[in-house]
Amino acid sequence: MSKPKVQAVFFDIDGTLLGLKSKVIPDSTIEALAILKAKGIKIIVSTGRSYEHARFLASYGFDGFITFNGSYCVDEQGQAFFRHTIAGDDIQILHDHLNTADRFPVGVMTTEGSFISDITDDVAAIFHLLKLEIPRAQPFAQALHTEVLQLNLFVDEHTELHLINNVLKNCESSRWCPQFIDVNARGISKKVGMEQFFARYSLSAAHTMAFGDGGNDIQMLRAAGVGVAMANAGANVKAVADYVTDTTEEHGIWNALKRYEII
Repeated sequence: MSKPKVQAVFFDIDGTLLGLKSKVIPDSTIEALAILKAKGIKIIVSTGRSYEHARFLASYGFDGFITFNGSYCVDEQGQAFFRHTIAGDDIQILHDHLNTADRFPVGVMTTEGSFISDITDDVAAIFHLLKLEIPRAQPFAQALHTEVLQLNLFVDEHTELHLINNVLKNCESSRWCPQFIDVNARGISKKVGMEQFFARYSLSAAHTMAFGDGGNDIQMLRAAGVGVAMANAGANVKAVADYVTDTTEEHGIWNALKRYEII
């Protein structure tokens, strides 16, 4: 195995930087981030979360944030420099579907903040599991009057397939949690977010590394020079990775960076 030249490393949050069980960043990962910074290697968060729910990581010296699965990119100063919203027509179509065909909770991530159409026991449980504050409850109709960056649909895989094929035809979904899917405008992914930082920092994709564990990380892992899947990743994620490391709690990030002699 040759030692890769790495200019930047991209990190998913849940199940990657934060342990699935511990919900904290291990000391080994914190040390690894500091070493990468000292070496002049860019460290960039890449998450399906909102920036609001990711910016607690800014204190670790991250050079930028890819949020909403690539829909919203923020620089090291906390300033947004890229955003891509879901078309208003698609929001209207989903609104009509919810009123006439099917009803399920929908989380709405906008440029003004987030809300959710219905707070069920399942919704409350998943936010508790992730240690995130439950967004305020508002009718989905509010989404018709704002710019929507991402939707979270609390549906199973069968309903997901129907919605993407028949309702939200200009969108695409990804799932990193069994309880819900992320929905973004078609063509948007963490890879698109990476490309914004490639241009901003004059990075070569071949000289990057990425860590992730969810379905929304697949395109990111493929785009990086070295894509690393966490041990807790699904089989579809591991299949596209160059290397499968240990879990977060088992120092997976540190171990992979050491294996490739990046730190």
